[in-house]
Amino acid sequence: MICLAMPDDTFAVCSMCRKKIPLGSRYFRCSVTACNAGRLKLMFCSLACWDAHLPTARHRNASCIEELAEVKAQG
Repeated sequence: MICLAMPDDTFAVCSMCRKKIPLGSRYFRCSVTACNAGRLKLMFCSLACWDAHLPTARHRNASCIEELAEVKAQG
């Protein structure tokens, strides 16, 4: 069995450039519900990566939401 766990200091990986998003750093997500539904949760390391997402997503009205990469409580 292959384990694809991320290193302890990594929150997620950017959906566009695949750069690691470290814990405690800012990241951006799309305001459109379809981009954050189910298993598909798009996260971007920068505004440039979020901007690169827009032409392929065909959103009518979208904005980015800035969030902080925090440790999620287990349980």
